Amino acid sequence: MINRTYTIAFNFRFDHSNLTIPLTADIEEHHSDTYYIIKNFRTPSQKERSILPDVRIKKVKGMWVHCDSGKETTLSMEVGDAIDKYEARHAAD
Repeated sequence: MINRTYTIAFNFRFDHSNLTIPLTADIEEHHSDTYYIIKNFRTPSQKERSILPDVRIKKVKGMWVHCDSGKETTLSMEVGDAIDKYEARHAAD
């Protein structure tokens, strides 16, 4: 069951590199066993085509991991951090 949807912005840093790309993505929060579907990854000026496939992540013991593998990646950490910041800003809403 989808609880809410919103858009986040974050900087994606490539593994073992100083190269970062600003991205936005749409978030769907699901509450049955709280997890998030991240979709429509795009640069801020891009509106239509996602540059990455959809990703499902969840927070386990303070770490943002992929639902399928249970592993943390740079992408899951960056997106998870943006989700945490969004939720902290909107906690009083």
